[in-house]
Amino acid sequence: MLRSVLALLIVCGIAHAGVDAVTKAAPACDASRAHCFTIQLHVVEGATDGLVATPDWIAARLAAADQLFESLDVGFQVAGIDTVPASTAHVVTRADRDAIGKSRLAGTSIHVFVVGQLDDIDQPGKEIRGVTWHAHDRTYILISAARAPERTLAHELGHFFGLPHSTYAISIMNKTPREEPPPEARRFADEELDALRSVIARMVRARTVAELRR
Repeated sequence: MLRSVLALLIVCGIAHAGVDAVTKAAPACDASRAHCFTIQLHVVEGATDGLVATPDWIAARLAAADQLFESLDVGFQVAGIDTVPASTAHVVTRADRDAIGKSRLAGTSIHVFVVGQLDDIDQPGKEIRGVTWHAHDRTYILISAARAPERTLAHELGHFFGLPHSTYAISIMNKTPREEPPPEARRFADEELDALRSVIARMVRARTVAELRR
């Protein structure tokens, strides 16, 4: 019994250290941006710094989101971080997606869950990079530590603010394999930026998404 308790304390200590490291690595929202939306980050416990993803991995996806939303005068900042039990690392079914958000969706920050593996519920046996999920009358984001490239969080934030998948070659919302433009040149299409501005303005007026107090 004592050995089990000690093992649990060690795991908790490693996870806590990982959370502290993510807090330090996460980029701050540029104070000159008109809107700094807050993100509540939930990271599944794992073998890497006690988490399923390294602090630098998480910070890179936050930084990419800040870069891609710059033209909207919008940035993001982590307002809080907590850990999710390792038993939820592999998200397989709709029920799994529903369950991971249950009881963790307080406040109006944008909730982002970093999991180990995220399965495609429409194509069994396949994995996906991320998903914007609706459950418990809330919307939240799940991204896969195993498969999500740097722009995945920005793509899912596009969905969070109302964008569908698109056919614009330039757009990060376009999932079609293509060579041009190269990935580093892709962004939101101008038409998508107009749609985002409208939705963001409406959400700010309604106070349905939290902004950083400054």
